[in-house]
Parts: sequence; structure tokens; C-alpha cells
Amino acid sequence: RQKVGLIAALSVDSDLYILDEPTSGLDPLMEAVFQEEIEKIKHAGKAILLSSHILSEVERLADKVVIIRQGKVVETGTLDELRHLTRSTVTLMTEGNVAEMASVKGVHDFKQKGTQATFSADNEYINDILSKASKLGVKKFESVPPTLEDLFMRHYEV
Repeated sequence: RQKVGLIAALSVDSDLYILDEPTSGLDPLMEAVFQEEIEKIKHAGKAILLSSHILSEVERLADKVVIIRQGKVVETGTLDELRHLTRSTVTLMTEGNVAEMASVKGVHDFKQKGTQATFSADNEYINDILSKASKLGVKKFESVPPTLEDLFMRHYEV
């Protein structure tokens, strides 16, 4: 039934498509087909309003994201714009004492295991963090930006 509804909705030429939980109940193959069709519609210059709790899907498809809590808009912007509002997760391995990173401004939730550390990093202090890490002899540096789920949960955690 979901597939038939999507086919009917996407077969109409419109300037605006409003879709609420469009992939609910679809198998992974049909989800991929849906995403391809949405990309085609976007490239044709059409607007799509997509409401979904499948945040990985929103992350892949959305040009702009709006987070709503209790009927009010609490955040809006591109995913990159919203990512600047929260921290990245950094995994770092050094030749020197990686524990020295715990005291660097912008480092939070520091956890160390041998010569490797994992921590949250404020984006505005990444340069300071990299500077200190380079003095310790970097063997591995991995920075992962927050996911849409991280950004969403920031507004819903009690």
C-alpha cells in the first residue's frame, strides 16, 4: 500500500511534494528507489517537504533540516550549519603521552586506552586540539562530525 501511495504521489508533476514518513514499511530496495526518485525531483528544481523519524534518510536527502519540539521550531539550517552547534567525536593515537590532550581547551568526555584517546571536541577549538596533538606525534587522527540523530537528541534529552 505504501509503495502504491508513493507511486501515485510522485507520478504527479508538482512544484511541491509533501511526504510524511514516506519509506515506512518499504523494503531496503524500494527505499533506494525512492531516494533516487527524490534526487531526480530535487534536480528538476522541485521542492520537497519530508517528515521522517528515519534520520539517516533525512541526512541523505535533505538540503535543509528543521527540528521541531512540542510544535515549535528549535533549529533550522543545512546539516553543515547545524553541525557547528555541537561537538565532533575525535579518536587520537600519539607517540607521546596522549593524556596531555585531556587538559586542552575544547576537549570533553576524555577517555584513554593505552596510547589512544577518544573525546568530544568543540569545533571552534579544533585548531588548538590539532596543534597540541601534532606536538605529541600523531599516529592516528579521526574526527567524525555529529550525525543528525546527535543534533536531534540534543533537543530531546532531559
